[in-house]
Amino acid sequence: METIAYLPGYLSPPSGFRMLAERLEGYAHVELERRPTPAQQLEAWSAELPEEAHLVASFEAGLAAVRLAGEKRARSLTWFSPYARSDAALKARARALAWALDAGGVEGFVEVARPLLFGSLMLERGEELIAAWREGLEPAGVAAWARSLVELGDERRWLRTLQQLPVMSVVGAEDAFAPMRYAHEVTEWVPELKGILVTLDGAGHFSFWENPREATSVARGFIERYREFLEGPAEWQAEEEDEAPPLLRFDPEAPR
Repeated sequence: METIAYLPGYLSPPSGFRMLAERLEGYAHVELERRPTPAQQLEAWSAELPEEAHLVASFEAGLAAVRLAGEKRARSLTWFSPYARSDAALKARARALAWALDAGGVEGFVEVARPLLFGSLMLERGEELIAAWREGLEPAGVAAWARSLVELGDERRWLRTLQQLPVMSVVGAEDAFAPMRYAHEVTEWVPELKGILVTLDGAGHFSFWENPREATSVARGFIERYREFLEGPAEWQAEEEDEAPPLLRFDPEAPR
């Protein structure tokens, strides 16, 4: 039985990837413990990540997944809300969230974070879920997370080491914290056109939590077909090598 290993970003909800894992039947599931910074994630998970697993990561945790993928002979990487560098815009958003935490504690952080992290559906109907997410936040951990993003450099070079690892970037169409261009960068830096980019409608930064049905559909489809990416670029990629890969939308209702 193949294994799916889940690497949660620090701001992941308390339920982690449970909603996703429960829908991905036929695999062994391993979820690692979240850590506040990419450096702490890399150090802790290097000993905990199983070999030859499909990696499913969220947010900054994908940076550790990329660094560990070769060592652990990973089969594939599904990266939700990816970013491989902290540019001026991402640093500014991280600083704003750090200021909100200093000024108003966790409540202040959540108030400023809401429009950055959540899509319209969650903001309209998910108050109980947002409250549950807030309960899982620790001030010291959030502060360390924000500082790490401000200090984060350009990690895109590590994507070039993924010679035999197909990567799917999944981004919420309403993600205001790490919008589409970051996912484009990740996709474009994966070697040999083995990257693919998928958007989830109605979702923000927490796309796998906000739209679990469609997130499950795209993750299952990618993990089950990852070998096709190892055989070479798909036709639409080979024909447009000089252009960014087109956005693909998966229909969760389509027959599998």
